[in-house]
Amino acid sequence: MSKIIRNWGYMGPNTPNRRYDTTEGQLMNGFPIGILQLWAHLPFFPGNVSNAYTYDFPVKFIEVKGSGIDNILAGDMSLVDNIVAAAKQLEMDGCRAICANCGFFGHYQKLVADQLDVPCYLSSMVQVPWVLVGLKSDQKVGIMTANKNTLTKSLFEACSISEELQKRCVVYGAQDEEEFPNILTGKGGLDYDKVGDELSGIAHRMIEENPDIGAILLECTDMPPYAHRLQAELNLPVYDAITLIKYVKSTVTQTPYYGFL
Repeated sequence: MSKIIRNWGYMGPNTPNRRYDTTEGQLMNGFPIGILQLWAHLPFFPGNVSNAYTYDFPVKFIEVKGSGIDNILAGDMSLVDNIVAAAKQLEMDGCRAICANCGFFGHYQKLVADQLDVPCYLSSMVQVPWVLVGLKSDQKVGIMTANKNTLTKSLFEACSISEELQKRCVVYGAQDEEEFPNILTGKGGLDYDKVGDELSGIAHRMIEENPDIGAILLECTDMPPYAHRLQAELNLPVYDAITLIKYVKSTVTQTPYYGFL
């Protein structure tokens, strides 16, 4: 791979006139965020990581060869090389940070981050330490996941969530609902409102059974389309893959401030 040349400065009316070089083989510019995609057959509603209308900035998607819902959720380590290869291609294309379209890419967080020269945040789960540091010490974060059975201790550890912090995590899964599992099986169709009702039910039950929850985190990238609804119903902070991606984007696209003193 060619040596990657970074041009991360803001270009505007006051940008000094100078020569710019670029990476050999880079065929495009202007994508601050690159997103790794697992193969899935389902609609991606606005608010989903995989829907470009979710963002008010450009994102670049790339499919990870050989990936699918089952093997990503299982944390199949035979996929590591393909994940790294896809991430490196996004890096070559000028992406300034790499994210992913499934929270279970968190299985690979440390392995992939070690291979890249740009920041890598593959799961909304990496926000857990930051969420908890802002809550009272006796409060917990309620995590809603696509499948509680595959949100393993090793994934928590890969996302730098210590055993001590894991004690402050309450996990509820959507794997046993009626409509939501169509996401996990990839049948190609989805009832938008029914999924929302199911997630609302899970969230209310989670809070009723755990009144010490001070914030909600959505592991699954199919859940952010309903984040606004959950927040309105529960009056709690809601973190998800989109809050992560937008935050990361802001750190790699700083712009000048203008105003008055």
